[in-house]
Formats: sequence, structure tokens, C-alpha cells
Amino acid sequence: MDSHVFLTVFPYWLKAFLFTQGVEIPIWTLLARGAVPAWRAALAGAACTCLTHPLLWFVWPRVVHDYGAYIASGELLVAAIESAVFFVLARPVTFSRAVAASFLANAASYGGGLLLRSVGALS
Repeated sequence: MDSHVFLTVFPYWLKAFLFTQGVEIPIWTLLARGAVPAWRAALAGAACTCLTHPLLWFVWPRVVHDYGAYIASGELLVAAIESAVFFVLARPVTFSRAVAASFLANAASYGGGLLLRSVGALS
């Protein structure tokens, strides 16, 4: 990606990244409740998104060119990576809880983003 394209895409990515963090961190925290302190779950969830969001936006489109396949495979890839990362960072959260948190957090942020775009709030 050349610098012109990056500078064009970056403001959209930043808006989406902040929205994603705002939606997902409370979910990570809620689903880890009782297993780890809320601050630790929040940081672990934020770390997951910091790792995978740039991957989905800047790397994955170079690998998968069909938009439908990009979204489906990218969201599954992100959820899989985040499940493993959250499991490691938020121990003793169980692996099944880490997977549930990851898939729920990603479904909520993706669905929320679609909803906001459909009403023109995100562009």
C-alpha cells in the first residue's frame, strides 16, 4: 500500500478501530467477570484488537480479494487469533470462555458497524 492510499484509508481505519474497542472491551470484560479482574480483562481484550484490527484492514485484503470471502475468512481468522491471545493473557479464563468472548465481541462490533453504516453514521 503506497503512502497516498494509506493516508486516505487511515482516518477510516482509526474511526473503525476506536469504535471496535468501544464495543468489544466491555464484552471482553463482562465475559471474563469472576475469572480475572476487570482491568486485566479489558487490557487483554484491547491487546487482542490492537493485534488483529490492523491485520484485518491492511494485510488480509492483500491475501483475499473477493469481498465476501475477505469478510467471512477475516472475521473467522480474527476471532481465532483473539481467542488464543485472550486465553493466554486472561488466564485462568477457560478456553471455551475465551472463544465465546472473542466471537461475541467480534459479532457485536461487526454488526454494530454494519448498522451504523446503514444509517450513514459511519462512512
